[in-house]
Amino acid sequence: MKISGWASGVLAAVAMCVTPYAAGAAGKFDGSAPLACALTDVHECAADTECKRVSAGRVNLPPILKVDIRAGKVHSESAGRESPFKSAQRLDGTLLLQGSENERAWTMMIAETTGKMSATISAAEEGFVIFGSCMVLP
Repeated sequence: MKISGWASGVLAAVAMCVTPYAAGAAGKFDGSAPLACALTDVHECAADTECKRVSAGRVNLPPILKVDIRAGKVHSESAGRESPFKSAQRLDGTLLLQGSENERAWTMMIAETTGKMSATISAAEEGFVIFGSCMVLP
């Protein structure tokens, strides 16, 4: 199974952030500045089977996603794709984004103090669980 269009954009933003972050960056993952997120782990799941770890590229996800709260989208410059989100909120120290497109729904959560990220993409008979970390862009 492959992820197309918007889902790829979502995951590209997740993939850009694999480096450790300085203590000075704490608290800046609240959506007040654009974020770049690197995908570090991707798990592909299908109905009636076990989930398996795969590379982002194997399921058509870009390695880096950019999250822009002000523009209302998650996008990948390298893949040329974007996905608008329908909901963005701060909840108990977490930035929570949600969207849907092309018969799929997605959710992304970013810890405001560490930039650690998790995301899910779901469709009728398949799903993806993604982990990564984010950094604040200048």
